[in-house]
Amino acid sequence: MLKDFSRSAVWFGRVLGPLLAYREARALALLDGIRGVPRLLRKVSMRALLIEHIDGIPARAMPPGSVTPELFDKLEELVRAIHERGVAHCDLRSGGNIVVNSAGQPYLVDFVAHTVRGNPLWNWVFRRFCQADLVAVLRLKKRLAPALVSVDDEHRLLSDRNAILPRAARMIGRNVRNISRLVFAKNK
Repeated sequence: MLKDFSRSAVWFGRVLGPLLAYREARALALLDGIRGVPRLLRKVSMRALLIEHIDGIPARAMPPGSVTPELFDKLEELVRAIHERGVAHCDLRSGGNIVVNSAGQPYLVDFVAHTVRGNPLWNWVFRRFCQADLVAVLRLKKRLAPALVSVDDEHRLLSDRNAILPRAARMIGRNVRNISRLVFAKNK
C-alpha cells in the first residue's frame, strides 16, 4: 500500500507530509516483526511510504455480535506488545485503525499519532497513552461484544470517562486535528 502525503492538499502535503511520513516510518521500524503490525517495505520519498497491505475490515465496520472473545484477547496482546516495544498508538478510539483479517487476526494501522517512551517525565505521559490504548480496546469490546465486558472492564471504562487527563487529551487531539484541517486542507 502506498501512503502518499504529497497527494494531500498542497500545504498539508508540503508542511505536514514529511513529518507524518517520518512519524509513521519511525513507529513501523520500532515495531518491525510484531504480528499484527504492517511492515514498512520502504520509504519512497520524504512524503510517501510503501507499507504492507492488510486485507481486512476496520473493526468499526464489524457488526455487533460478530466477533469472538479470542479477537479481544489477540487485540489486547497486540496492544501490550507495541507498548513493550516503547510505542503507544494514541489513535485507537474510533476503531478505524484496528483492522481484522479473515482469520480473525487484528492489525493496528496508521501510527502517525503515536508516541514513544522518553525521559522519566515523558514516561509518565507515555504510560497514560498506553492506558488510553487499552481503554480503546475495552470500548470496542463494549460496542461489538457487550456480553464479554466484565465488571472490572466497566469500572475501567467509567474511571476513564471521568478522568481529567483523558478528557483533556481527547480535546487537545480533536482541536489539533480540526486546526490542521482548517489551515492546511483547504489549499488544493
